[in-house]
Amino acid sequence: MFQAINDIRPYFIRFLSILLLVSGTLYGAPPTEEAKETKTCSLLEKGVPEDYLLSRGFQEQVDAFQSAARRKPEEAKKQHEAAVGFFEKFHNCRKEENLEPTYLSAYSIAASYLELGDLSLAMNWSETAYKKFQTPNPPSRESILLKTRVEIRKGELEIASDTLEKDLKDYPYDSDFLYLLGNLNFELKRWTKSALYYTSLWDLIQKRDTNSKYKSTVLKSLGELNYKLDNPKRALFYYLAYLDLARNDTEVIFRVAQINYLLGDFSNTKKYLNWIRESNPREIDASHMLGEIYLLDSRVMAPGYFVALAKEKKIPKEGLISLLDRFLKGEKQGLATELSSFIEKNPGRLAARVAYQESVPSSEKERLYKAMLSTAALAFQYRQYVVSENAFNSAIRFAEKEEGLEGDLPGLFERVSHCEEAMGYPNSAILSVKKAILITKSEEEKNNLKYRLAYLLLNPGIKKYDASLAIGKSLLEKEPKNPAYHYLQGLVYFQKEDYKQSLANFSKAVELEPQNNNYLFYRATVFDKLKNFPKTEADLLASIQTNPENPNAYNYLGYLYAERGIKKEEALSYLKKAVDLEPDNAAYQDSLGWIYFKTNQWKEALLHLHFAEQISVDRDAEDPVIFDHLGDVYLAKKDLVKAGFYWQRALPLTKDDTESSKIKTKLTTVQKELAE
Repeated sequence: MFQAINDIRPYFIRFLSILLLVSGTLYGAPPTEEAKETKTCSLLEKGVPEDYLLSRGFQEQVDAFQSAARRKPEEAKKQHEAAVGFFEKFHNCRKEENLEPTYLSAYSIAASYLELGDLSLAMNWSETAYKKFQTPNPPSRESILLKTRVEIRKGELEIASDTLEKDLKDYPYDSDFLYLLGNLNFELKRWTKSALYYTSLWDLIQKRDTNSKYKSTVLKSLGELNYKLDNPKRALFYYLAYLDLARNDTEVIFRVAQINYLLGDFSNTKKYLNWIRESNPREIDASHMLGEIYLLDSRVMAPGYFVALAKEKKIPKEGLISLLDRFLKGEKQGLATELSSFIEKNPGRLAARVAYQESVPSSEKERLYKAMLSTAALAFQYRQYVVSENAFNSAIRFAEKEEGLEGDLPGLFERVSHCEEAMGYPNSAILSVKKAILITKSEEEKNNLKYRLAYLLLNPGIKKYDASLAIGKSLLEKEPKNPAYHYLQGLVYFQKEDYKQSLANFSKAVELEPQNNNYLFYRATVFDKLKNFPKTEADLLASIQTNPENPNAYNYLGYLYAERGIKKEEALSYLKKAVDLEPDNAAYQDSLGWIYFKTNQWKEALLHLHFAEQISVDRDAEDPVIFDHLGDVYLAKKDLVKAGFYWQRALPLTKDDTESSKIKTKLTTVQKELAE
């Protein structure tokens, strides 16, 4: 069921072997004169110490694990049963003296009960071992891992994750903890939390444990997680690193080809599909996918590839590849109908839609136009923006010639603008929207297009704020009670750092739509810029109330409280909520670490600040605030070397002159102290 159940078993063998060595002098040793005079357990001969039973239990248990390693399950079972017998007798002897079981005996009997499948007793005894440690001493890592294993075997994956998280602050660099947490949360489909722990483990492997047994597993898991979380470029990075270690994993090679396809990189898509074909000539799925890619990417090369498929006898009598083969050969008789039937059953196959669009007779105008639109829409959904743009442009040329379709043209140009924006061509997108505005006859549609144009002008590569403001002003003159227009103006003024005017627009948007948490949140950011904390707080609280699942508002308010050193319990609660909603957000982890620092919980502070560091580095978005905070925590711990290290990392990234000056002062002070 669960990949990680047996991954830590070797540690039990080593751990119990150590116990056996420690207690070895007791096993079979003749009683001393002093021992003969001490009170003897009723279960033992006079003079034999009770530790003899513990030693025998250890011996049987080590033998049992070794038998299991030699694949002798029946022998291992008998030895575990014998071990349990000795441990129980040891506990009975302790009971005669009104003494509790020891940590070692509780831990060991729990381990044997787990191997015997008695999960109830295994849980009871693992809990006993776990609770032997009193604050401030943390539970031993072995007792935590054992308790976790029992919970996993019971199917209590969420509880197992909670057990590990509770004590992770004491074992932040333990690869077994991080691996289990990544694995557990993956099984629970908590993708962002799983990504957090696997990212942390990958950072640990790179810095401290380069020969880790988890290396390939972590890389593959991070590839899959980033794929699930719609981070295709990060997924590709990890999958390719994994393939350096496991070059024959066809499943991952195929996934890499799929990701390149999603990214519009047909060249690399073909490269990896050919890799599969070369390594396994009988493989059929990669060959067929490659055929679809050739059809989409290169009409010149596609016929030759299908000839090769025919020679390899990989063109079936039915199905999409057979239809595409006929299409490339120019056999269009009845092909449109067959492709239409295929699309009804398989609506997500883009190559089928492209072939269908080009197979529909020009005389069937309505059918042809619908085919163009459906091809364009599906291509956009699949991020095949070039294919989508081409299909939309075909629809535009068609609509320009056909009577009655001129009303569709503005919308088609707008869709082209979305393709151009997605491909990173904001100027082209602006031109397409302007074309749409010029030809539309609908006042409502014109206003919507102008709104989009004003939005495009805010693009970081454009920054035509005044032009955007002018458009917004004209829209407000027509519809002064449209909250979206006021909101847009507020955003533009915010970018221009005209916070008073930004506040006026956001306030009007809130007045017109008071339950819109987005408007409330952005007005709060303006109040913060204007140093009006009471109103900032009020708007953030209102934003949280209108949308309790908005992590941004929780983080913002919690961090403000932390910075001011007020309402620390509320701050901690809000920041925990933000992290719970979005665990792999570096800013939220940083804020949570900061409030822990402000409340003198340094272990927790370092845990979350290092999470923030690992996430930001992993995403090529290093943040000087995170490094500055780490420097402050290490300074408080009197670790001047690490404090200086993090301030040196923060300094070149800091753009604010005031913050830069503060960091320089702290760094200079530390360097002087280290030099003395």
